[in-house]
Amino acid sequence: MYLKGKSETRVIAGAFIVIFFFMAFSPAIPVHAQDEPEDTRIGPYIDKVVFKYIQDKTQAVLALQSGDIDLLGDWIWYDKLAELDEDPDISIYSALRYGYGHITINCGKYPLNISGFRRAFAYAYDKARFQTEVLAGYSQLHDSLVPYLNDRYCIEDQLLYHYYNPHPEIGNQILDDLGFEIDPNTGYRNAPDGSQFRVEIVYDSVSERVAGSAARYGADALNSLHVDAKAVVMPFSVILSTLDFHLDYDMAFFAFNFFGSDVLWLEGLGSQYVDVPYVNDPNFENNTYDSWCDVLRSSMTYEEAYEAATAMQLILHESVPRLVVYQNYYTQPYRNDVFTGHVGDRDKYLHGQWTFRNVRKLDGSIGGIFKVSYDLSTFSLNPFLDRGDFHSDLLYPGLYSIGPNHEYIPNIAESIVMETHAENEDVFEGHTRFTAEIIRSASWTDGTPLNASDIANTYTYIYESGHFGNPAAVSILGGLVAAYAPTPYKAIVEFDTESMWHYSRFALQPILPKHIFNDVDGIGYDGWSTWDPGFNPEHPYITAGPFYFTDLQSGDFFEFSANPNFWYRPQNSTDPISTTPITTPTFNTSLAIASGAIGAAVTVLVGGFCLFRIREPVDV
Repeated sequence: MYLKGKSETRVIAGAFIVIFFFMAFSPAIPVHAQDEPEDTRIGPYIDKVVFKYIQDKTQAVLALQSGDIDLLGDWIWYDKLAELDEDPDISIYSALRYGYGHITINCGKYPLNISGFRRAFAYAYDKARFQTEVLAGYSQLHDSLVPYLNDRYCIEDQLLYHYYNPHPEIGNQILDDLGFEIDPNTGYRNAPDGSQFRVEIVYDSVSERVAGSAARYGADALNSLHVDAKAVVMPFSVILSTLDFHLDYDMAFFAFNFFGSDVLWLEGLGSQYVDVPYVNDPNFENNTYDSWCDVLRSSMTYEEAYEAATAMQLILHESVPRLVVYQNYYTQPYRNDVFTGHVGDRDKYLHGQWTFRNVRKLDGSIGGIFKVSYDLSTFSLNPFLDRGDFHSDLLYPGLYSIGPNHEYIPNIAESIVMETHAENEDVFEGHTRFTAEIIRSASWTDGTPLNASDIANTYTYIYESGHFGNPAAVSILGGLVAAYAPTPYKAIVEFDTESMWHYSRFALQPILPKHIFNDVDGIGYDGWSTWDPGFNPEHPYITAGPFYFTDLQSGDFFEFSANPNFWYRPQNSTDPISTTPITTPTFNTSLAIASGAIGAAVTVLVGGFCLFRIREPVDV
């Protein structure tokens, strides 16, 4: 089987002209990942998943070839594919990345605040060359700020013109018309007010091959417009803090990875956030865009949200506060000689929860240890500090989960009903109420039943801990006015605005045990960021997901074991699910990994409108 892009050929018809453009070259990549199972919730079928710390990617590939690991928990560069594909015991999964590398432009700085200047830059940039020379064709040309795999909202194939191939002649004409005259002494254009200027495109040096090339291609594009420009190396932490706090910069290259199909993050580019930390880093302002922000935020149906998201993408395409440089393919090798059932996930590829739930021995029997490489020496069992890779959704259940294809899959919930005053007069005007009916078979690993009071308390805990800096109080539960459990299996959550987007936030939030997370005899509201289970013996570790934490060796590995009490575990008989408490292992605190270092980074990642995307210096 060979991978192909979503469409082999694209022809865009304009009002008066027809534009034929270079379609992304889809190379022949072997794909052997399994089809999605009939019910992704059932599992896990393995005894344990062990994450082995291997920072060097070459060593990780050797470990895969020798059988020391079963799955490379990261992606490899394309020149390694031929060698691995010759091994009959190794298969290669490939998928279009749910994200992209891009250049963010400071729309608040003269003359970059002139939208025509940014559009001229977009026309001059050579995306096709970058695709061929840097990514060897393993990418798809893309313009919209909504990634292509978000097939609910992305309008890439509806755009009437594209910035795929370089057209410096168009860009130069735009600048001529705007009054950017070429200075005969310098050979560079001056701003319309006659002042000289220079554009610096900053990038992190972690990858000269991708990040450096993207920035240098940007400088080349500006030079082709007779604009003085150069690429400049800057530490990624400095780039982030500069953008987060709206400090001085011209252009910056980095990458986005997205999660789920929620596009409310588009509102974060509204003018009202131009001075708000962590939001609207391009400093973009547009009155028409702002009016559509209001429509998107208050949408109660998909049709309303789609209309707004379409209009917003068109404005962003015309105004270019960000220029997408590439949308590449991720290639991930895995062994096929012991386990099968790997599930491709649009968000997390093969190393997401659906593979760990579904993978099983080739003979179909339950059991075995599935080993995955992991390149970070820090992690946390605290769901508020989780980097978003996979820990929370393996250990803590939400009402719903995001499925491999962005479908919402019931987890604890049997159903959720959304109501406004129009449907239920008991709901205050302008409010949105959600009523969740939950399953009756769930329990925590200490044997305590999981019920609706845990759900209501989770939202209350997040809201109250917001006073102590928990960013989830805003990014997930902004506008919360009520959370309560009228019965053990019914939870009601209400917000002070009418919007369907509340659902995609609270319904996916990991649920926490009420008897542990509370402000009376448990983890107080001020302890949300210091709770360090597994590493601090005084901090109780109780969970309810498909796995639970069982072992750790700092700098070597950490281990999750299948939760025998998990309500979707596969059954070999009609025996009821056990309610026997699971004994929490005690770890030597001297081996504790310094998980606290993650906290500051996650504040950036999940604060404000970054809930459904993670920023990276480079991606491949």
